[in-house]
Amino acid sequence: MKRLLLTILIALSAFASANAQYKNNNSYKDLKGIYNPKEYVKQDSDPYNAGWYECASFFVPGVGQLLSGEVWRGLAFIGGEAILASIIADTASEIKKIAVTNESGFLIGYTDEAKGKRNMAVMLSAIGVDLGLAIWSSINAARIAKVKNMYYQDLIGNKIPVELSFAPALTFAPTQSGSTQMSAGLALQLRF
Repeated sequence: MKRLLLTILIALSAFASANAQYKNNNSYKDLKGIYNPKEYVKQDSDPYNAGWYECASFFVPGVGQLLSGEVWRGLAFIGGEAILASIIADTASEIKKIAVTNESGFLIGYTDEAKGKRNMAVMLSAIGVDLGLAIWSSINAARIAKVKNMYYQDLIGNKIPVELSFAPALTFAPTQSGSTQMSAGLALQLRF
């Protein structure tokens, strides 16, 4: 477990240092005072998917922040999750050592009641805090994605979009004899 966490932290720190050479002018810290995520309207061109990031951050706190480009914020959530997972695993291990079970495997008591109850309280508290961290991370990931999408929408909105396309065209043209003749070709469409 410790090797896995250490490997993840090393990989994420390498990712963060590799991205450090690029100055991020649109960090959430700078944008959150300008944009209100409650006013967000989803568009097809949005680069960040708030719903998926929110879902991913509930199950693995910090992932949505990392995907949104907020590396240090994502690492903080992942670090908090790692600490809580370590506390839960350690107290569960301690409880297992002093647990007394019946033939069916159900817990009926502890060899040291005071230590067992204390460890159970610590473990349940850590699970509650972990659930709170997951909820906080998912809400935060969605807010970041929405604010950054609003910034992106403003950037795109300030540019004049020009769309050039070709489409098949079919027309009927009058002839000199008074009848009509079908004519096929390509039509150039320019939208701005």
